Amino acid sequence: MRVRLGVDVGRVTTVAVLVGPGGQTVARAVVDSVPGLGESLRAVLAALPGDRIGEVDAVGLTTDLERRPSRLRPVAALRIAPPSHPSLGPLADWPPQAAREVGPLHAVVPGGSALTGRQLAPLDRTAVADFARRAADDGVTAFSVAAAGALTRPDPELAAAEVIAEAVPGAEITLSHELGRSGLRERENTGVLNAALRPWAARVSDAAERALRVGGLRAPLHLARNTGGLVSVAYFRRYPVLAIASTTASAVRGAALAAGADRAVVVDAGAAEFRCASVTDGEAESSDVGPGLGGVDLDLARIRTDVLPRADLVLTGTEQIAELVARVRRRAPGGVLLAAGGDCGLVPVRAQDPAAAIAAAAYGAARSDIVAEVDQVAVAEGRDELDRLLGLAGDQALARVVAAGAAPATARVAFAAHTPVSYLPEGVHRLRVRAVGSPTGNPVMTRGRRT
Repeated sequence: MRVRLGVDVGRVTTVAVLVGPGGQTVARAVVDSVPGLGESLRAVLAALPGDRIGEVDAVGLTTDLERRPSRLRPVAALRIAPPSHPSLGPLADWPPQAAREVGPLHAVVPGGSALTGRQLAPLDRTAVADFARRAADDGVTAFSVAAAGALTRPDPELAAAEVIAEAVPGAEITLSHELGRSGLRERENTGVLNAALRPWAARVSDAAERALRVGGLRAPLHLARNTGGLVSVAYFRRYPVLAIASTTASAVRGAALAAGADRAVVVDAGAAEFRCASVTDGEAESSDVGPGLGGVDLDLARIRTDVLPRADLVLTGTEQIAELVARVRRRAPGGVLLAAGGDCGLVPVRAQDPAAAIAAAAYGAARSDIVAEVDQVAVAEGRDELDRLLGLAGDQALARVVAAGAAPATARVAFAAHTPVSYLPEGVHRLRVRAVGSPTGNPVMTRGRRT
């Protein structure tokens, strides 16, 4: 029987579960976390039954990397847009420490478009090349490119990337339209942070893969996304910002799956805080804009959580946890209350196995499939054109999920929607598509609606 391995590396404990094709837990191990991701992984692998390790055909790892901040590398941030006040310029709203680490190298060059697709100005390719060479002269080869209107018309970002690559051979380039949403500044922040985190992602990936090999595993490694689901380790190296805060998403998903609950309120009892989220129709409630690693405002999907810091607890905190649950329950009336995390005993849940609750995040990582999303703004004159553009977005999502590690034969569109943009002329729509698929070479897992 082939199984999947899910691992949750937390601040206090590291939990691993082996999960069979039908979702049953085959084996479980819990060890104290130690300094170093690789060391914690090796310890928990050693605690699993050795005769089952050879059956593992995919590994899902979840850990809140944003709780383990590392120094960001310098990034050359290029904005393609009309001039703006300095208070609205690149990195203007970054916390001081993060801004110092990323560095002062940024520029605004003419170009970009409105969300309706109307070109604001031709791209100044000479200015882009000059900026790229100036960055290289300063020893910076990591670039982030964000253009106004890139979700409608990404061409300026793609053209700028070509210019940078020609001017600086070997440059690493992050394009904002591949990650963020419509807000230029938050989307720009997301791209810059992604570029700054890529060396960190390489170190994390290398450490995890070494630990798996030492533990006798040859199965492919995947990282859990901030919204749930997985991406391959290669995809994580390229887009680490998608997987820096995945633990609560995995825990919420895992607790609901283990309980067979399509509607739930889940309290993730972590070492530093209690995080509470709702699940409706098998999907965790999502949120977009908000602070991420280092306090930087991002335009990036994540699950919506209400938070109660442990420092705010009075005595046992039972009443405060009940208030936390009550706030979230208003968004998911009738949902069953579930607990996850190492201190799940503080959550007033009766009919739940405490061992399964502790392992919820690892179980969620093991049960997840590969997920990729496309978020665009499109201009369509009629229904036929809108359907065509939505179909193209679906094709892009399918290509993206395969690039993220899904077996092509299993890739499918799980969600597709279009919404008129109310503050723009008629015919402008936001297109959102999510594609899912099983990790390459692995059977499809039994699952609910969300992966």
